[in-house]
Amino acid sequence: MPSSSTNISLSHSLAGRTRFRISAIKQNSEAAERLAAWIATTDAVHAAQASAVTGSLLVTYDPAKLTPTQLVQQIQSALADGLSFTLSQHPPPAHTHESSDQSSLWRFLGLTAVMGTVFIREVIFKVPVAQSALSPLGLLAAVASVPLLSRSLERFREEGRLSLESFLGGTTLAAVAVGEAATALEVLWIHSGAAWLIAWITERSRRAIAEIVQLSDQHAVKLVDGREVDVPTEALKPGDLIVVHPDERIPVDGRVEGGEALVDESPITGRADFAVRQSGDTVFAGTILRQGTLQIRAEQVGNSTYLARIFQMVEDSLVNKAPIEEVADRLARTLVNLGFVATAGTLLVTGSLWNAFTVMLVMACPCATALAASTAISAAMNTAARRYILIKGGRYLEEIGKAEIVCFDKTGTLTTGHASVARIVALHNTPELQLLEWAASAEAHNRHPFALALCAEARTQGLPPAHLDVVEPLLGMGVRAAHDGHEFLLGNQKLMERFGIRTATDTDSQPRPADHTIVYLAKDGELVGFFELTQQIRPETRTVVEQLRRAGVHQVVMITGDEEPVATALAERLGVTLCFASVTPEEKAAIVTKLRHNGRKVVMVGDGINDALALAEADVGVAMGAGGSPVAIEAADIALVRDDLRDLLYAHTLSQDTLRVVSQNFWIATGSNILGVVLGATGQLSPMAAGLIHIVHTLGVLANSSRLLRHSPDT
Repeated sequence: MPSSSTNISLSHSLAGRTRFRISAIKQNSEAAERLAAWIATTDAVHAAQASAVTGSLLVTYDPAKLTPTQLVQQIQSALADGLSFTLSQHPPPAHTHESSDQSSLWRFLGLTAVMGTVFIREVIFKVPVAQSALSPLGLLAAVASVPLLSRSLERFREEGRLSLESFLGGTTLAAVAVGEAATALEVLWIHSGAAWLIAWITERSRRAIAEIVQLSDQHAVKLVDGREVDVPTEALKPGDLIVVHPDERIPVDGRVEGGEALVDESPITGRADFAVRQSGDTVFAGTILRQGTLQIRAEQVGNSTYLARIFQMVEDSLVNKAPIEEVADRLARTLVNLGFVATAGTLLVTGSLWNAFTVMLVMACPCATALAASTAISAAMNTAARRYILIKGGRYLEEIGKAEIVCFDKTGTLTTGHASVARIVALHNTPELQLLEWAASAEAHNRHPFALALCAEARTQGLPPAHLDVVEPLLGMGVRAAHDGHEFLLGNQKLMERFGIRTATDTDSQPRPADHTIVYLAKDGELVGFFELTQQIRPETRTVVEQLRRAGVHQVVMITGDEEPVATALAERLGVTLCFASVTPEEKAAIVTKLRHNGRKVVMVGDGINDALALAEADVGVAMGAGGSPVAIEAADIALVRDDLRDLLYAHTLSQDTLRVVSQNFWIATGSNILGVVLGATGQLSPMAAGLIHIVHTLGVLANSSRLLRHSPDT
């Protein structure tokens, strides 16, 4: 049976798509791979993907045949029956990232010291260095080859084929055997430098992103019976009342219940100016209070806060390879096989062991080819993170640039997310303020822009929300509430139709701006009034739509639950030719599925719970800003932390530029290898010069990829 310390928790779930956190596979790549493979064979499971970095398992399945509870049972069975040996023999190591980075660095520095010593003696002091197999340098090169040979033996046992390590190890031993120990060390030095570089780039990306999404402090001040008590952050629970003073980091996501303060929200929004936060406002963990004092009622704590979820998302990104990185890996393996053929061919044609040995050295280290994609992808993701664009993996960075169709939600995505009440229409002699009080009470805990607008208007009128007996959200339609024996329905036309409530009134004949959205309120099955709400279009929206088209996007689509007249009017203003209005969350996902027909790449951009299914269904899902729904952020592949649509255009352009750099890197790496083979086969290249080719083209690839660190297109 699995150890009692093995913890399995449900991190997030949509219909047919569930993510679990499993302590047993964290930092245990073998167990993670075996668990994913085991679960993937389960009936009704479409796919399973495990991450040892984050200790997570993402499963897509048929929800009609399988439930999350049954999946937990399957995972427990897998841990008990199929993975017990793996888990017991390979406990998760601590600080894996740092130790990998440091061990690679020490190996590289050691070989650098040896190569530097050889260079100084032979080039500066003109003192020859013995390079025979039994010389100190030869023995050192042979010992340095052992790790390569050991790894190649393990790979051969697992996969039954020779790997890059096999070719490198064999090449270095051959170089030592023919008295070219310095050349062997040169190859080992390049390989160790590449290994350290990969580890360093990965760790640098992780740290750079972690600096952006700094989590809260370790201690917080909790208000208990009117007294301030210092408590550990991990001890906080939803519902606790927290006090935050100047220059302290807010430890929770919550709502302000008292006080007024200036808050530095740059970790969330990227904006340098401070925001005024007062009673009723929402604040986020990781932001810093600069002036004033706030009392905050905790709503999300610990790993449930916005920043914690974003950090977890980015941790996932570091093990999610882009398809083009996998192409680079396959190309590197192909070059190894071609190396055997080219070496044998050179020996057969020229009859020269020396020429064949030189060709083998040229082909022995396809490090530049392996780095062609990974360095560019890592540099681009680092650049995106510094612009507060967080990407779950290189796969999504690559695919967003290939998008043929971009779909937008309307409310909170194409519009600012801040709505206002333009008009209140009361029916049957119901007082307007009574309508507003009922509506604000029903929407008191809803984060939709229209709900926030109704609550803000109620506060302006001095109306406190009443405590309702029942509040039931109806996704894509509104809410149903019960109070003092009365039933209230607040929402759109589709909600009224569902409950058979007639909405046509004499007031409908009054002229109404096309961009006004109607929110109806019914009491006990009868319409008692409605609200006209308006939203401001984001100032950058039209420019982004136009530039996406210029960048190669074939079609821009709006998919919204809003009424058709409002959606159509906005689509016409923005030049959006295809608009789907008054749709449910399930219908949004179905539309995305239909648009993906015939292999077209579709990007979905949204911010709410009702967008989550569509975000998960799209090739790339993009969640807008810190105010976005936690479910949307979890379902999305990219998060635009600054809540700025121009960052979508930046990510699209960055993706295309990254793919161009990768293509250039492939030419640098493979072109120099081809040239080296030709020169080596014709006897015009010495073994030492063959090693120099690796240094030159590897540096060329790194220099070319580094251009993405300064990527700043005119967006």
